[in-house]
Amino acid sequence: MVPYYDYALDIILDIETPQDEMLTQDQQELVESAAEVLYGLIHARYIATQRGMQQMLEKFRRCDFGRCPRVLCDGQAVLPVGQSDIPHQLTVKVFCPKCQDMYYPKSSRKAATDGAYFGTSFPHLLLQTFPELFPPSRPEVYVPRIYGFRLYNGPKGHGKENHPPLRS
Repeated sequence: MVPYYDYALDIILDIETPQDEMLTQDQQELVESAAEVLYGLIHARYIATQRGMQQMLEKFRRCDFGRCPRVLCDGQAVLPVGQSDIPHQLTVKVFCPKCQDMYYPKSSRKAATDGAYFGTSFPHLLLQTFPELFPPSRPEVYVPRIYGFRLYNGPKGHGKENHPPLRS
């Protein structure tokens, strides 16, 4: 899965070997790219460990990952989540424990991070490990209204399907 694994690991561990000098410029670039992917995949595994979960819990409590953009979630802290465990597929998103939905991160730097470096399971593992993180109540559901009158009862209809036809 990671090309030039041994070379990439040496870069991560800051180990210099004589073989490094034998690489061409193109190979060196491939090794550096492989080191980035390997580091990200190691990160995804680390945050699933007890120590990693504890560190991510601290970041969550400080709202380091941001807050839910949904108004009715009242600034709920969010967690990073990947939509794929395969590198170079999709960028990281944020998951709101209150509304149980995913959003794009506000930070462009965070938005460019590979989602596989957090994985698809991380927020759910953290919430199962620390159930007290679940918000005490579900978010309020927004109900569209015109002059105080409800427009429709759900996403299926625009009013007509939810009401019996008028009789003459």
